[in-house]
Amino acid sequence: MAKSSANGMAKSSADDPISNLAVRRAIAATRGEKVSRTVARLVARTIADDRLQPGAALPSEQEMANNFGVGRASVREGLRLLEAQGLVTMRQGVGGGPSVAEPTGAAFGDTMSMYLQVNDIRLYEVVEAVIEMEGLAAALAADKVARGEIEDPEELEALEPHTDDITSNREFIETSVGFHDHLRQLAGNYILALMGSALAHLFSDRAIGAHPSDWNDRERTVFADAHAQIGRAIRAGDAATARQLAMDHMRDAVSMTLGDNPTVLQDRVDWK
Repeated sequence: MAKSSANGMAKSSADDPISNLAVRRAIAATRGEKVSRTVARLVARTIADDRLQPGAALPSEQEMANNFGVGRASVREGLRLLEAQGLVTMRQGVGGGPSVAEPTGAAFGDTMSMYLQVNDIRLYEVVEAVIEMEGLAAALAADKVARGEIEDPEELEALEPHTDDITSNREFIETSVGFHDHLRQLAGNYILALMGSALAHLFSDRAIGAHPSDWNDRERTVFADAHAQIGRAIRAGDAATARQLAMDHMRDAVSMTLGDNPTVLQDRVDWK
C-alpha cells in the first residue's frame, strides 16, 4: 500500500516500515516480548522515521495485522498502548481509524502523574521542579540570543506582554500560558520544553481551583510586568538575570495562585 510521508512524497509498500518484510522479522525476533508491545514500538518508530505530522492517518487495524503477520487483537492492543500514551488517536465512525495524535505537555503530564502518585509525590515537589526548569529555560533562551542563534525578531517580540485587550480571566490565563510555552520553545531543548509544560500542567490542573476568584487588575499587572522583565533580559542575552527573574516570577505565580490555600502544596499528585 502506498502512502504519503510528511513531505508529501508517495512511498511504496517496499519502503514502508509498516509493510516491510523487515517488520515481520522484527516481530519474529522479539517473541519474548508481548506482540502488542512490539506492534506499538514499531508503529511509534514509523511515526518518527516518516516524520508523520499530527492528524496523519495510519493504516487500518486489518492492514497492520496483514502486514505484520499478527492477529488483529494484538494490533488493537498495541494501538491502545499508544493511545494511552497520547501518541495515537483512534477515530470512530466512517473514515475513522488510527491517526497520529498531537503531542502535548498535558498528555505527557497525565501519564507522568501515574508514576508520581504511586511514589507518593506531593505537589510542592512539582512546584520546585517547575521553578528550576523555568529558570533554566530562560537562561538557555538568553544564551541563544547572546550567541546570535535567534535571529527572527518575531520570536523575540512574542515575549512582549500583550495584556491591554484582555478582558476575561480565560484570556489572561491563555496569554500567560502562551508566554511560558514560547519561552520554553526558545530555549531550544525539546525535552526541557516537554517536561516543563507537563509539570506546569500538573500544577495548574490541581491548584488553579485554589485561587479565590478571577485574577484582578493588580495580579494581572504583576504578571505582565514580570513577563516584560524576563523578556528584556532574554533579548539582552543576560542569562543570569533571565534565570533569576523567571524563578522569582514562578514563585510569585504559585503564591498568588494558591492565595490563602498553601496547604494544597502538601496534596499528593493523584492521576486524574
